[in-house]
Amino acid sequence: MKRRTAVQASIGVVATLALAACGGGNTSGGSAGPANLTIALNSAPNSLDPAQVAIGPFLNYMDPAYTSLLSRKADGSLAAGLAEKWGYVGSGNTKFQLTLRKGVKFADGTPITAADVVNSLKYYQKGSGPNGSFYRPLTFATPDTSTVVVSSPTPNPDMGTLFTPEFMGGAVISPAGLKDPKKLASATFGAGPYVYSPQQSVLNDHYVYLPNKNFYDQAAVHFKKITVRVMPNVNSQAQALKAGQIDLMYGTPDVAPTIAGTKSLATLKSLTTWAGLFLLDRDGTVVKGLRDVRVRQALNFAIDRTAITKAVYGHFGSPVAQPAMPGYDGYSPEAEKAYPYDPAKAKQLLKAAGYAKGLTIPVNYGSFDPSTTKMVQAVQDQLSKVGVTLKLRAAANFGGWINDLLTKTYAATVLSPGQGGGENFYAQQPGFTRTGIMNVFGVDDPDVDAAYDRLAKSDPQSSGTTAKDLTDVIVRKALALPVSGTDTIAMYNTKLHGVQFGKGTAQLTPNTTWTTR
Repeated sequence: MKRRTAVQASIGVVATLALAACGGGNTSGGSAGPANLTIALNSAPNSLDPAQVAIGPFLNYMDPAYTSLLSRKADGSLAAGLAEKWGYVGSGNTKFQLTLRKGVKFADGTPITAADVVNSLKYYQKGSGPNGSFYRPLTFATPDTSTVVVSSPTPNPDMGTLFTPEFMGGAVISPAGLKDPKKLASATFGAGPYVYSPQQSVLNDHYVYLPNKNFYDQAAVHFKKITVRVMPNVNSQAQALKAGQIDLMYGTPDVAPTIAGTKSLATLKSLTTWAGLFLLDRDGTVVKGLRDVRVRQALNFAIDRTAITKAVYGHFGSPVAQPAMPGYDGYSPEAEKAYPYDPAKAKQLLKAAGYAKGLTIPVNYGSFDPSTTKMVQAVQDQLSKVGVTLKLRAAANFGGWINDLLTKTYAATVLSPGQGGGENFYAQQPGFTRTGIMNVFGVDDPDVDAAYDRLAKSDPQSSGTTAKDLTDVIVRKALALPVSGTDTIAMYNTKLHGVQFGKGTAQLTPNTTWTTR
């Protein structure tokens, strides 16, 4: 049950990047504090507990109430949050130190101490959140009341990332919240610039956040109220955006063009994630042929990525042959050239591997995302031309997709979209390492492990090369079938300023940083 919960949360994180759409509220005013901000999402949060919540656009529910230990600058580098100093201790990437900002308090007015940070992190280690596995091996020490030392049993070249908003572990929970964890699901106990107001909110409909009088930087409180509305229909969100009823939503390739020409609205897009097939059964447990690298490579040669991307994603996607996006850590120009569209080559490889008559691969996917359905059906059609049959199993919701995945009867799956940007150390772990949450067959690949280990031990000067090397191994061994890079799309009122995608991440900057000035 615990593994199922973890997988569900992990998938929710990534899939909501494509599926979330937002709606909600009236931006006016020009100085800190006078305006209201309303955001629309297509789904309510699974929880307000930092240790349980699926992230992606769901961070819009969390950012107002939980300031993290660290944040990000516009260039993607680490910046201060609740901690004002940070960095590795010694060499080897195994020990990381954080020093708390002086005078920081929780929303209830109690001071934040190093012990509070450690207790919160230990609680997070026990949660089912999608990134929890990265925290579980860590241990903590508190040399004094303002210093936390984090130790990892294995090297980690990007430990600071774990304490930024996108990973949630740095969202420190107060002692009052940890005392009664059940309350964390429907109330907030953080140190953010706002506090969730249950009195003004209706679960599964709208969530209201009001200014926190104990926040350490009152000049950073830009809105009188932040509201996140739940609006399942993306077309309804677009209409609400046009009418000024909401300020920001997440778009889709179909709905984004509908606001073109509206002067008061803008569209922001970023190529952030890959869509395609995870080839799960790389040991050949269900489909013997997938154990042969030539078969997996044949699948990659058989796909016309350009044609599929144009048909499914239009101007909001680009063909890709690797699980890393241009401009992101680990992107490899060499890997992108590895599999040009060549059906004849695909047939040659299948014949050499003993599958001249083809083979059948059972694949499960989520039909709840129309783009996923179009993409996998297009892949099915093209593979059939080289003798490979995809036997598709559609799930109408996340729960059904996860149930199918965990039966281990499907040799491949479609995650909509696939893993996104960010540090390759984190991006590739779930799908391709032996203990990854998406590696349901527990496939152990020595080459991947060795490349991952080199990345873990790399210093800042060499991490770019070792991150790319990991991608090259994944592509060379054809451990997946990437098809398209897909855009995350934000549609918003131009009165909002500061709405942008963080460099090297699939996330928008926190809504608490936006202004109307």
